[in-house]
Amino acid sequence: MNDSANATKKLRIRRRRSSLFHMPTIVLCSLIVCIMSTKQLISVSPQTQVVEAFVPQPKLFRKQQSTQMKENFLDRFTSPKIEDPVLPLTEAGIAQIVAPTIQLFWLRSMQSPLPSWTTPLYDYTFMPRGYLLAPTLIHGAGLACCWLLGSLAARGFEREAYEGDLKTVLFSTARAGAFATGLLIFGTQIDLYFDMGGYVQIGDSPETDLRIYRALVEIINDVFFEAITLFSWRAFRSKVDN
Repeated sequence: MNDSANATKKLRIRRRRSSLFHMPTIVLCSLIVCIMSTKQLISVSPQTQVVEAFVPQPKLFRKQQSTQMKENFLDRFTSPKIEDPVLPLTEAGIAQIVAPTIQLFWLRSMQSPLPSWTTPLYDYTFMPRGYLLAPTLIHGAGLACCWLLGSLAARGFEREAYEGDLKTVLFSTARAGAFATGLLIFGTQIDLYFDMGGYVQIGDSPETDLRIYRALVEIINDVFFEAITLFSWRAFRSKVDN
């Protein structure tokens, strides 16, 4: 019992000594913080600001300041710069209705099989007239969302992107189309994942291979007809505005 009491007493003495040893360090740190705070208070005086205004800033500080001035990538979606409010609605309609309709007319004229997204919403025995309207609008809504997000990411709704020279307009349209194509591919992969009930790759079965190849052909057709329609629209608009 006496040994345990002595050990406890020695441990308390060591803790007191260690705390006393750290006291000067704590006081020194407090003094440094006080000095730095007073130095900052002195530097914000008007005379010091006038003097610092004439002192040339180092290149590193100017580079950091310029990077802070740049907008964040998410600001293009949360607070976009849209100088023509009608343009997003017009291009959404073109991407949703015009491009898929042209694609269907082309496939019909070439007597090619229709895409999988043209499946009617209801099981009709005899296909009535206009049964492709609802599937086209639903699929076109996804294409329009991809294009609008691509235009926002590429700053496609700023005036220079659609009223500049033809080279600038086509380059801006290509940037927006590349982003929209990535979104379309990503959305198609998610659709295939839920449709097949998991991750499937080529070679697992003939049925899954056929579904993957069909999805690939449909992506190529969607990108091709959307690109032709939107490139033609942007080029025509730039010429008319000029």
